[in-house]
Amino acid sequence: MQIVADLHTHTNVSSHAYSTLAEIVHAAKEAGMLAIALTNHGPAMDDGPHQWHFGNLNILPRVMDGVTIIRGMECNILPPMGAVDPIEYKYYKALEYVIASFHEPLYKPATVEAHTIAMEGVLRDPQITTLGHPGTPAFRFDYESIISRCNEYGKIVEINNNSVNVRRGCRENCLEIARLCKKYEVPVVVSSDAHIFTQVGRFDNALALIDEAGIPEELVVNSSRERLAAYFRKIRGLELFPEG
Repeated sequence: MQIVADLHTHTNVSSHAYSTLAEIVHAAKEAGMLAIALTNHGPAMDDGPHQWHFGNLNILPRVMDGVTIIRGMECNILPPMGAVDPIEYKYYKALEYVIASFHEPLYKPATVEAHTIAMEGVLRDPQITTLGHPGTPAFRFDYESIISRCNEYGKIVEINNNSVNVRRGCRENCLEIARLCKKYEVPVVVSSDAHIFTQVGRFDNALALIDEAGIPEELVVNSSRERLAAYFRKIRGLELFPEG
């Protein structure tokens, strides 16, 4: 399966990432990506930029070095009800792609029930597009309850390549989630979660999970230019590739 866009990337604006925007874009081009989503951590995280970073993303060219830039953020899920980083609504609304993820510095692991309540809050947030690295073992939730309602709330599910590398025990959870996405026909996105340019466009772990779960290509949002363009046209009225 071909992946045409990497929709989870961090620049060194997130201080535990190590590459500039120009380096990330160049790596995306070298990897054959048509687009990337720039998704630095929300400002609730200690290493996240100020909300002005997200408010100023509109100064970025839509296309850099032949790669389309999607203006996004990786929000932090906050306890207890699944609210996310408190930034001004005018900045939040302007974002084109919004991932919501659990991160231990901001949400201390609790119970399956508590995590599920938080994820229900994420489902109800209309600005959030994507459930980020949901297989993290420390944040297990009622997978079937949440995944079965993703289509109702217009959410897609991330199959995160980096999780298999850095989150011990994650693969089994990710596979369970992927199989539920197939069962309920929930669209997924394959992402690198790159924190350095060498990780951009690297999807081997995620694609192996997709294959093992039997997810059909038509459910993978970023598996073709046409699917990617249709997705952003539907959720944001955004023409990613206006030249046709």
